[in-house]
Amino acid sequence: MTGDCNKRSILQGVVAFVDVWSSNKTENYSKSFIEHLVDMGATVLKYFNKQVTHVIFKDGHESVWKKAQKTGVKLVSVLWVERCLATHTHVDESLFPAINESKHLPENKRTHRCMKPKDFIEKTPENNKRLQKKLDQMIQELDLKRSLGADLPSLSFEEEVTGLNNAKPKSVPLNRFCGMEERLKEMKEKRENLSPTASQMTQLTVSASAVSPCRPTLGESPSAIPKALFEGNPLGLKMTCFLKEKHNLIEVTNRTIECKRKNMKPRRTLVMTSMPSENQTIVIQIVKQLGGFLFSDSVCETTTHVIAGRHRRTLNVLFGIARGCWILSFDWILWSLEKGCWAPEEPFELSAQFPAATICRLEKQSTRGPYQQDLFVNQPLMFISPQSKPPALMLEKLVQLCGGKVCKTLRKAGICIGQYTGRRPPGNKHLSEHWILDSITKHEVCSMDGYTLD
Repeated sequence: MTGDCNKRSILQGVVAFVDVWSSNKTENYSKSFIEHLVDMGATVLKYFNKQVTHVIFKDGHESVWKKAQKTGVKLVSVLWVERCLATHTHVDESLFPAINESKHLPENKRTHRCMKPKDFIEKTPENNKRLQKKLDQMIQELDLKRSLGADLPSLSFEEEVTGLNNAKPKSVPLNRFCGMEERLKEMKEKRENLSPTASQMTQLTVSASAVSPCRPTLGESPSAIPKALFEGNPLGLKMTCFLKEKHNLIEVTNRTIECKRKNMKPRRTLVMTSMPSENQTIVIQIVKQLGGFLFSDSVCETTTHVIAGRHRRTLNVLFGIARGCWILSFDWILWSLEKGCWAPEEPFELSAQFPAATICRLEKQSTRGPYQQDLFVNQPLMFISPQSKPPALMLEKLVQLCGGKVCKTLRKAGICIGQYTGRRPPGNKHLSEHWILDSITKHEVCSMDGYTLD
């Protein structure tokens, strides 16, 4: 309770406005940092007014940046919030100034998603079903008039039509109808070159049924279609080319997919450990924005990065060390958020807290093929007690990843790990689980003297 009271007094008197966005200005990350500020006793306002003393800014609105500079409030980055939370002190704001990445953009450039106008797409028969249907109907009506031999109007400027009252109406130009006919003909030819229309497919089906009972489908090879179907038929020739292109496209696509499957590499995974829920939200948002990772609950073969919210030795940290993963602090995520891309890992590696992290990671990077540690290679067979903590199954996996050998029966083992109340064979060493954990953390086999159990 006292700790919570002390935490709520860290930023007492601070009135903050938060404007934190992703680098492409489509995702608002302000919520998580607002929660941090409130937990430390700061007051967070929804609107920028005269009471604001601090602005937490990252790829925010240009108007907020200009107003903050004009009013003289303290402009800080998200790293200032995290450092205050980590150190439980009001950190000097000048150490973490905010940076405006969009200051070189034109002043009136609208960059946020909520301010972007929708793209206008012109409607054409190719991308609008309603226009396609109307065009097909006009073409069918024109074909029907031609087939019936109907006289087309042939009015000119010189001709006149006499009405009931002998009035002289305006003359109708002949080229007006001809122009429309040519336009329809041109659009029809374009559509034929793109793909066969419904009416053409109907004609093709009728012709096919008249020539052969076997009807071609798009899945068949062009060579399987009866040649008689296309003899003296321009539409048939076009359909032949269409089917050949379709068949070749399917073959190329299948071949491409097979090549991709052969060259496909397993995607890397990221694991969070000792991470507060509000920081988990930030990590999820950043990974979603920058990509390159899948999430995993526990360290496995595809895990490359373990992000530790607090510097605690957890099973995921130990498995990350055993597998040669990056063991990084949460600051790596925040710096990646600031840069808009994944920051270099080395400055954020927890090598001081976990000395083996850097050693094992470098060993893995210099190893060709699967990485295997040799920490426990020269140690006797180990028996892990079922009452051990951490669980026996987890300890067995850790020992095996570090080159050790585990047996299921105590009489064959030279070392017994964990509490065990039964009889032990003569010469068998009884050690605490911490002997394994400390040896992995330091990347050296610790002396057994300080870990002996009675």
